Amino acid sequence: MRLLAFLLLFTFHSVSQAFTFAPTTSLSQPDFLPVEQAFQLSISAPKDGKLFATWQISEGYYLYQKQFGLSEQNVKNLHIAVFPAGEKKQDAYYGDVTVYRHQFVLPIYYDIKLPEGTQVNAILSYQGCADKGLCYAPQKIPIQFTVPALSQAAPKSLLDKPTNSDSRHFDSKKTLPSDARSVSQLVQTTPLWFTLTILFALGLLLSFTPCVLPMVPIVSAIVVGTRHSKLGAFYYSGVYVFAMALTYAAIGALVGIFGTQLNLQAQLQNPMLLTFSAILFIVLALAMFGVYELSLPTTWQQRLNVSNQSKISTWRTTISVFMAGVFSTLIVSPCVSAPLAGVLLYISGQGDVWYGAMMLFIMAIGMGVPLLLVGLFGPKILPRNGEWLHDIKVLMGFGLLAMSIWLVTRWLPANSHLYLWGMLALAMSGYFIHRALHVSSHPVRWFFALTLLCIGFAELIGAMTDSSKPLQPLEKLTTMSAHSTQEVRLFDASITSLKELNRIIENQDPRPIVLDLYADWCISCKIVEDLFASPEILPILSKIQLIRVDVTDNSIENQALMKHFNLFGPPSLVFLDANGKERNELTLMGEPTASLLLERLEIISAQK
Repeated sequence: MRLLAFLLLFTFHSVSQAFTFAPTTSLSQPDFLPVEQAFQLSISAPKDGKLFATWQISEGYYLYQKQFGLSEQNVKNLHIAVFPAGEKKQDAYYGDVTVYRHQFVLPIYYDIKLPEGTQVNAILSYQGCADKGLCYAPQKIPIQFTVPALSQAAPKSLLDKPTNSDSRHFDSKKTLPSDARSVSQLVQTTPLWFTLTILFALGLLLSFTPCVLPMVPIVSAIVVGTRHSKLGAFYYSGVYVFAMALTYAAIGALVGIFGTQLNLQAQLQNPMLLTFSAILFIVLALAMFGVYELSLPTTWQQRLNVSNQSKISTWRTTISVFMAGVFSTLIVSPCVSAPLAGVLLYISGQGDVWYGAMMLFIMAIGMGVPLLLVGLFGPKILPRNGEWLHDIKVLMGFGLLAMSIWLVTRWLPANSHLYLWGMLALAMSGYFIHRALHVSSHPVRWFFALTLLCIGFAELIGAMTDSSKPLQPLEKLTTMSAHSTQEVRLFDASITSLKELNRIIENQDPRPIVLDLYADWCISCKIVEDLFASPEILPILSKIQLIRVDVTDNSIENQALMKHFNLFGPPSLVFLDANGKERNELTLMGEPTASLLLERLEIISAQK
């Protein structure tokens, strides 16, 4: 169960793209620069397969490494090969991130084989924030240039840089290892050693699922059947495991490159893509539950044992065992492929070659530990198929369902999160009850069954009371009376444009208006929402019109509204009197404290 907890921890740190900031503690509001002044961008002319985007970053501002992206419009050869080293920043809520300050130069490469005169059109995206608590909306800048003629020295120097790794995709494998901080981004709030431990444990867990065990007879036939000494058998098992780990590392690297080129970490914020990814996780979970199974054809399994021949040279045996490790990794076990594919979705979201390769390499080493033991001690040490192995496989399926829930909660209504988590907990409880009644009435099974049953009902009760915190589902029952809070509607309306705001003003409601600038990718916005729902502030909301301004899409209408009020990004609060006139002195940018927010609300609500 502890390993399952590791899996869930690994899951919950892979999907979020929101940002948080230090709270505003002063009544005086800082002046924020417009985005084009805070981050002054210039792009050099293209030359010999590359160009440079340079940002002059004002003091007190920074750019996020993970928010850079390229979207090609007419070619598929434009890419960011490697990010320069940046500065680590510990965010109060989001954990470790990498940022750039003062000046940042980003090299952008295009294929030097493109014919001279080719028109290249692309979109460069980035996002920055201010230390004082303001997050600017994501920026999208068009890049247009004509491919110039190559200089005489270009073919030699440039081809070495992007393609010196055996015609692979550029040289990120050689540069990114020095930037080890990117690896820790898997688990944002944990050190590297703990992240690698999680991956190793995940691999070990995968290796003991019943449908992975077919790999063991293959290793036994290749290693034990060679009749070498114990050291020789261990050597060949090591070759097999190393081949398996390299195969997984190659998959992780390719997925990392694929994610970088398509900028999937930003695109996955789209509800349609989030839903598709969640459905894919559900399909993979069904494989773990045994609903369907893709097994290796019998003839293929027999061919994998061809290398078990008595008269074969050591080097040829080594090559045969290595190839068997590669091919068996790819085709033997679809049960491994199901959770593996779920991990690959998160690697693609990271968009990091070294990150993806190391992640799957470590996981594969964990999977290979039992195979190494088989090579060292023989098949007798391998535990027989038992019911506990089936439990591990099913728990992995529940873990994949948890991943799908985590994805869709990014856009579903808040209280629906608790319904989903509650149903998952009840399903897991039902599974343990079934196993305890029909397989073995073990105290551990009953413990997990009853614990998950209580958790499930708590989540459902929290959902019915409009709670939005899965870790505190009964918070509203313990902090407020149901009659005084459940009927309260937090926001009077949600808008995205000035036209919609004008309609609200024209309604001639005598109450003043408070605009709450919000975006789905902004965690600070959710904290501000919690402030409005707090017992101290909730009563005063009846005296005002609280309007949510959703700028998640950063559309033209969103930008026009922000420009009208001189806002540069969420979270921000704008106060209008009953006549619709803005009270500039009350405007709040960044995340306010509860006392400051309450003071501003009392001032605006007293206006006649």
